[in-house]
Amino acid sequence: MNLRFHIFCGLLLWLVSALKGKTLQGVPGYGRNLIIKALPAVEDYQSNVYEVYMEPYLYDLGQSVYPISAGSRAEKQIDLSFAPRSSPGLQAVVHLIADEESGVGGDLVFTQIVPNGPVVIEGNLTGLAPGLHGVHVHQAGAVKDNCKDIGPHFISYYGRHGGPRDHIRHVGDLGNIKAEEGEGPLTVKIIDHLISLAGPRSIVGRSFAISKGEDDYGRSSTEESALTGTSGPTVACGIIGYMN
Repeated sequence: MNLRFHIFCGLLLWLVSALKGKTLQGVPGYGRNLIIKALPAVEDYQSNVYEVYMEPYLYDLGQSVYPISAGSRAEKQIDLSFAPRSSPGLQAVVHLIADEESGVGGDLVFTQIVPNGPVVIEGNLTGLAPGLHGVHVHQAGAVKDNCKDIGPHFISYYGRHGGPRDHIRHVGDLGNIKAEEGEGPLTVKIIDHLISLAGPRSIVGRSFAISKGEDDYGRSSTEESALTGTSGPTVACGIIGYMN
């Protein structure tokens, strides 16, 4: 037992002396936080959901390490209030094409400053008829000549359609945007806390779509409402891809 202890101490001293004065900046993964996020339970529907993954390499590793809150290792989280804003984090873009000559198009940029933080969607759309239109991320990035093969809404581990502020919703349920009569291009800004540009809820490589009608957030008590929000056919879609 004593011999093993002495061997262990000797190896520890050797390791300390070998690393003394050397930087760890070149070690893969150095400075990248382990991201832990807990999604609360929904009574009679699902238990707590935990996501654990490492900050992706696509973030600018030249910036300062994101600060994490005090506490045990299991409780460490990104502190969004003190996170640096000098780096754009991850960014993605989608170019929307019209479905069946709807005339709707535009470009949107997705920005996520810190891993598991909110995603900001900004850009301009043209050709939308006045009124409310549902906005969704769909499961498949299969956009060819039309928007017929993009699949259902991006569900991940959620199973029922809902609004962007509902506890139960598809990951891809982003609510409605409103086009006004005769206002020209529609400026869009959406902030969502469930979608992500990395990790289990990443929307990159999937399809972003605009619907013809208003999304009812699953409130109509019909099968179609629970699946799609009865927002009608897609009038424009595109594949979300990284800008970095």
